[in-house]
Amino acid sequence: MAIDAGLFWRRLSQLQTCFKSEGHWRKVDAISILALDRSDETSFNKSSACFLHLFGRELPGSLLIMVEDTMHIAASCTKCANLEDLLHRKPPSMENFTVVIHRISMHSDVEIVCKHLIDVIRQSRGGTRLGCLTKMQHSSNLSDSWNANLLKAGIDKVDVTSLLGMHMSTNDDYAQLCVRRAATVTHKVLKHGTIRLVEDAFDEARPVTHEELAAKAEDFCENPSKINLKIPPGPLESCYFPIIQSGGDYDLRPSASTNERFLSDDVVVVSLGARYKSYCANMARTLFIDPVPQIQNTYSVLLDLRRRCLDVMRAGFQLRCVAEAARSFISEKHPNLLGCLPKSLGFGLGLDFREAALILNSKNPNLFAPNMVFSLSVGFHNIPLAPAEKAAARGSVRKLSKYSILIADTVMIQGGSETPEVLTKHSVDWCDVSYFINDSSDGQRIVLESDGASVQSVAHGTARSSRLRDRKRGFQEETTCGNRKARQAELMQQKIVSKREEAQHIHNGHQRASSMLSKVPEIEAYISTREYPNDIPSNEIYVDVEAQSIFVPVNGVPIPFHISMIKNTVQPDPDRNSTYLRLNFFAPGQPLGKDVVPTTTSVIEEHGHSSIFVKEMLYRSHESRRLTAAYRMIQELRKRFRQHAAKAAEEADLVAQEKLVKMRDQRIPRMSDLTMRPFISGKKTTGTLEAHTNGLRFISKKHETVDLMYENIKHSLFQPCENEVMVLIHFHLKHPVIIGRKKTHDVQFFTEVVDASVALESGKSAMYDPDEIDEEQRERHLRKKLNDIFKEFCKKVERVSKHYQHKLEFDIPYRDLGFHGVPHREMVLIQPTVHCLVNLTETPFFIVELDHVEHVHFERCTLRATNFDMVIILKNLELAPISINAIPMGELDGIQEWLTDCTLTYTAGQASMAWKSLMNLVRNDDRFYEEYDETGQPKPAGWCFLQADDGEDEEMSDGDEDYHIEEDDEDDSDEDDDEDDDESEEDNDDHEDVADWESMDAESDEQPPA
Repeated sequence: MAIDAGLFWRRLSQLQTCFKSEGHWRKVDAISILALDRSDETSFNKSSACFLHLFGRELPGSLLIMVEDTMHIAASCTKCANLEDLLHRKPPSMENFTVVIHRISMHSDVEIVCKHLIDVIRQSRGGTRLGCLTKMQHSSNLSDSWNANLLKAGIDKVDVTSLLGMHMSTNDDYAQLCVRRAATVTHKVLKHGTIRLVEDAFDEARPVTHEELAAKAEDFCENPSKINLKIPPGPLESCYFPIIQSGGDYDLRPSASTNERFLSDDVVVVSLGARYKSYCANMARTLFIDPVPQIQNTYSVLLDLRRRCLDVMRAGFQLRCVAEAARSFISEKHPNLLGCLPKSLGFGLGLDFREAALILNSKNPNLFAPNMVFSLSVGFHNIPLAPAEKAAARGSVRKLSKYSILIADTVMIQGGSETPEVLTKHSVDWCDVSYFINDSSDGQRIVLESDGASVQSVAHGTARSSRLRDRKRGFQEETTCGNRKARQAELMQQKIVSKREEAQHIHNGHQRASSMLSKVPEIEAYISTREYPNDIPSNEIYVDVEAQSIFVPVNGVPIPFHISMIKNTVQPDPDRNSTYLRLNFFAPGQPLGKDVVPTTTSVIEEHGHSSIFVKEMLYRSHESRRLTAAYRMIQELRKRFRQHAAKAAEEADLVAQEKLVKMRDQRIPRMSDLTMRPFISGKKTTGTLEAHTNGLRFISKKHETVDLMYENIKHSLFQPCENEVMVLIHFHLKHPVIIGRKKTHDVQFFTEVVDASVALESGKSAMYDPDEIDEEQRERHLRKKLNDIFKEFCKKVERVSKHYQHKLEFDIPYRDLGFHGVPHREMVLIQPTVHCLVNLTETPFFIVELDHVEHVHFERCTLRATNFDMVIILKNLELAPISINAIPMGELDGIQEWLTDCTLTYTAGQASMAWKSLMNLVRNDDRFYEEYDETGQPKPAGWCFLQADDGEDEEMSDGDEDYHIEEDDEDDSDEDDDEDDDESEEDNDDHEDVADWESMDAESDEQPPA
């Protein structure tokens, strides 16, 4: 590899300038740097760094002597041949500087060259002091002869290790580029390699040693293509063997080593560094598995300390200011952690991994300079963890008596008064370094006392009788069930008390609240008779489309009726001479039906007791054409009015969304080839999802766009693909949006791993068919790849939203807490999340927010039943309860345990309830949460009346054969005969049309802007 002549002469000029002008270099008359032989080299050292700094290679077995205007290089003939090319490419600025090359081929040449170089040193300045790397001790023909000649000549050696380190610490453009690339590799290896290895080990519950993880991390540093990292070609290696520590045994020094212990699920410290073209970068992170609050509080202190240290790392400040600022901050804010603070908080980085002259301790008077690179390592060592602080801990954290925390980053000093730039940009947020993987019951040991002897579970297969195992299992289930019942009784009592206080508060403010209620506007087609149309015939039915009214003649006087008051129109069979038309109106005393607009209902409720309503009108005409035309126009107007009323009701709760602001100051996170549900148009909508400043934008392949604002997203969910056919991200919105002419609260983006429907062959394939095995392996790899892509996209979206002061965090459903049930039409897997109970794979989506749940009741819970029903009662009692049917009986205990952990109350009964009637009683009962009724008789308070008594007879019908769903639609049976007439006339409308309404059809079919 050829030596970069431009870089060599530029750096040589800088070294000559320092040697001739700076005061520290005036203490020596010449500089001598002896490169170690490759066979003697045990590690990277300062002499290697010096030769790499000048020549870009180490040149082992060479000697460099530098005086004010000349540099002498003694090397083998092969190395000299490469160096001679530098002499022909000398820049004009270095004309007064001479480079002399001495060839060494035999032992006699070594003596001659050494004596000549001694004479050169004597002629430079005083000629008695030689700057050397005195700590470098090695033996070779050249080094032995050189040291003997120096001793014979009486030249004193002066250590210039720190001076050379300070000189090389100020990086030029080439060095900055190499350091940035080394930092990028270090960050990517930690993020996509090492941390994922740790996460996979915990996810798969697979034992792995620290050394095994470190070996794989080192392999990633040297072969980054294994983590799909494409970097420019160049020498790449690990700075040191990565350090991974857990289990309470920690060493935060950079010289620490990785032990062979197994990875423990408590506090994991990961440190690694990469070297690109010999330039180093370093970083470290601490991962917390099931941490207790005390550990989280300590980590927040460490983040504050890190910000304080970065604030004083400015050009012109002394290096000791970092340690002094750290000690001052801890002494003032958290003195209990002062003894855990390391004496050194980092070191300089460059060609040498740890620059001794740039240690960040309280005794270093050197100054920060622009373009210097440091490894800032802040941490606390051996923090005590008291038993009281880990009383509620889960997993291996309970075994810790002390722990350590470390955060290390590669930073570059900026010019002026700016704070340093962090080159290793891996997140240090608590949500990105903390994991919660163990249940509260995991790892608990049950101790049985019997005749003074304790029986405990043994870790490694001690022979125990089945009777003892059954006894332990029964005891554990009984204990858990008893604790759950006691906790439920406590929760129920708390709910009753809170509801009583809430009812009292509502009663006190009832009058003020009722006065603020908005009234439904009354029907007002015309303000006065002057607004009537001018061409109204006196003895004909006239339809005013603009005012949505119908004028009917009464004794020759046209009387207007708004279309909302007409229940239906019927055209009976004509007789021999006449045609008839009957108008049926809404009136008090008859069921109104479900499709009645609120204005009609309010008019009847308000004026039904004090006004006279017309119920029916019958008109006869000898000319059938006019009545038939009026009939069709009335029907069409009713149809249009119902459509507009339904659309207005649907869009009533729509909220105007802010305009999307595209992100232009950084790379846009995007994910392509996604399918969106609900579909915008057609049978499938695919496209690209992008994250911007204030929201997400989906662009379909047909260039249709859907914008989701961060502020409108209530819950964001990421469901990886395990046993499902898709991996997805789901957004539950605060306010609905219009997609494809329909209002929706939920928007989902997914990618199918395999087709939902797979064509199966005849089933004659062999069990160990290689093609099928390869297909399964490809499918597993595809699942893992897609899960990683979606997970990485979710993290990018979180970072973007946080950067622009929005709060968006993705939640992953707890698959191990899931259960099967029928919320809609088919059996699905329902999984809880932190805030919801969801099924996201099948449509319609099933999402219940836990904050909206008032109570949960289990129906058909009997000893002989194979499944049961779960009824979710919402806090808004006006809404119908949500039912999940046909849940397997084996899931009952798990669901009840989860509800108890979520502080939700539940009851269980044997019968199926008529919930519509029951909720009417609950809403109208002012003393529902009281323990006594109006007569003073005791009664169950709140939802306790749903709980079946223990002594209740269980000879009720149960099982699948008696399973049925209660039908509560009682209004349908109360409809009168006019409804049948309405249906018949609606059928007739499908086959008839009027040319006058074709323009209205075209207008109504236009899609309103979403």
